Amino acid sequence: MIYYCLNTLLLIATALPLASGFSSPVFAFPAVLPTLPTKDAVGVNNNNDDISNSNAMSFPFASLRTQFQRNDLKKKLVAAAKEKDEDLVLSLIDDLSILNPTDCPTLGLAGYGGNADGSISAVRAPLGGSWRLLYTNAKDAEEPARTEKDADGQFGKSAATGVQVATGQSIDAAKGECVNFISLTSDENTSRPFDRLEITIRMTPLNEKRVRLDFLRGQVSNANAPLAFLREFGFSFPPAVVGDVLARIRGKDPSVEPQAYFDVLYIDDSLRVHRTGLGKVFVQERA
Repeated sequence: MIYYCLNTLLLIATALPLASGFSSPVFAFPAVLPTLPTKDAVGVNNNNDDISNSNAMSFPFASLRTQFQRNDLKKKLVAAAKEKDEDLVLSLIDDLSILNPTDCPTLGLAGYGGNADGSISAVRAPLGGSWRLLYTNAKDAEEPARTEKDADGQFGKSAATGVQVATGQSIDAAKGECVNFISLTSDENTSRPFDRLEITIRMTPLNEKRVRLDFLRGQVSNANAPLAFLREFGFSFPPAVVGDVLARIRGKDPSVEPQAYFDVLYIDDSLRVHRTGLGKVFVQERA
C-alpha cells in the first residue's frame, strides 16, 4: 500500500512534464523561385508572353521539388525518431521547419483566425485530432512511469522491464483543449503503478504558431490498486493566474511567454513537430 501511495505522489509530480508534451512570424509556403528567362532563352525580342509562359511552367516543377524534399526529410525524421538519435533528429527538424507547408498552424484552435462574421474558416484546424508521440528529448514526458529503484533506493528514469508505455494526445480544436495520456500495459505477473494517466490542458493560441498551455486537471486509473479510492481518482492543477505570476517573476510577459507554451515548427496532415518554452522538442504523427 505504501508503494502505491508513493507512486501516486510521483504521478502528480511528473504530470507537468507530461502535460507540456506537447510566436513569432508565420511560416510561409517555401517557394523555390525559378530563374527568369534571359534574352537568349526567350528570343531576341524577349517577349513578355514568353516570359509568363516560362514562369508558369517552372513553378509546378519547383513545387514538386519542394514536396520531394519535404517527404524525404519526413521519412528520415521518423527513422531517426525511432532510433532516438537526438543529434540527427534536431538537425532534421531544423531543415524540415523551413519547408513547413502550413501558414497558420493555430487556425481554428479555440476560434483563432475566425472570419469577420465570427465563423471559422472551412479549413480543418491543423492541430485538431489524435496524435501519437514518436520522439521527445523531454524524458520525463515520455517515461514518467518510473517503477524500478536503483542501487540507492531511488526511482529510475524508465518503466519496469515488461511494462509497455504508450503516449499520445487528443486535441479538441474547437473547444481549445487537449488530453495528454500515458497508458501502461503488462502481463499479470508484472506490476505497474497505474493503467492510464490523463492530463487535460487548455490551449490558447497567442499567434499563428505559439500555443499557451494551462493545466486543468488529471485523472488516474489503476484496477490493481489495493485501496478503492486509488483505483480511479482525479486531481486539479493551480489556476492559470499562478502561472502568470510565475512568468512575471521570471521577467516574462505571460501574454507573450507564459509559464508553459509551445511553438509549432512543422505540421501537415500526418506529422507535427513543436518546441516547448523549455526548448524541448516533440515529434508526433497523426494517429
